Amino acid sequence: MGRGELAAKGKALVLTLGAELKALDVPPEVPGGTSMAQVSAAAEVVMHGATKLQMLLADGTDVPEEAADAMLQDFHGQIVAFLAYASSALGSQGVTFDACVRNAARLVSNSCANLVSVATGHADAPTPELVKTALAEVWAACGALKKLPRDGRAAVSKALLRSAAVVKDVASELAEIGAGADAGAADDDDDDEATRRGATRHEDDMTFSDDDFDENEMRVAKACGVFAQASFGFLRALVSPIVRGTGVSDTENEALENALRECVAFQRAVEEVGAGAYPPQDADALAADARAAVARAQGMGQAVAQAGDAEAAAEATAAFEVAHETLVSAIEA
Repeated sequence: MGRGELAAKGKALVLTLGAELKALDVPPEVPGGTSMAQVSAAAEVVMHGATKLQMLLADGTDVPEEAADAMLQDFHGQIVAFLAYASSALGSQGVTFDACVRNAARLVSNSCANLVSVATGHADAPTPELVKTALAEVWAACGALKKLPRDGRAAVSKALLRSAAVVKDVASELAEIGAGADAGAADDDDDDEATRRGATRHEDDMTFSDDDFDENEMRVAKACGVFAQASFGFLRALVSPIVRGTGVSDTENEALENALRECVAFQRAVEEVGAGAYPPQDADALAADARAAVARAQGMGQAVAQAGDAEAAAEATAAFEVAHETLVSAIEA
């Protein structure tokens, strides 16, 4: 088979694969309940098919038409079967899990399309290096499926941990406000070093030092730091049982999804509080962001309670409400 004819067949297959991906966007009428182990097994078949395709076409020599047609058809069938398994896994584990599977399945199909394009789409013979690189992308995409969450609770857990990590970063950053002054009071050498750094600070430097805060701003900023630390403590109390799977029902996917939505909104509100801690401070905006955070915390607590851990949710929410009141007092003082 000539390279031009092979390129035409490859292009047709690439277009077909792109059109078939749309099936992932159509919710299944009846969830198939396919496990991720089955989806991963189907991906392994695709990996082996991709390897055979690479071995047949990589060296650029003329390939018998019958062999090329059979190889492309087999590879197409393997990808279709994989997408069918992936689609069958959707619909019963929640939107977060479904999004993970859809994204991973698209990556597998797109990497396969790229392999076909590279191996067949050149007027001149493709270089073995290019085809090997494309094959490696297929293997990586298929291998990534093994790292996907096995169910809805695990998918939500990963997303919750990402939000908790952001809130922890906010708390760690705010904890540094005022720390420099305390350390400097204990060591004159540190004061001298801080003075030298301040003297060379560029006028466009967007970072803040303790000298940028007046007494009232420093007091409010430290209160924001305590609030951020309480925010992380709140998330740790609610997220840990979900991650461990203790006290939370695996069947309460809707409640867990609601908890995740509230958690993401909570994270953003805490980030706004963190940003508002720096001068010039806007007391009204800071108070509004704190109210938004506590409202989202209450919503997340209710969702986690519905998922099965009502006692932990109530305790964590009550503790966070106290932290909110403390911050409000500092802002209004």
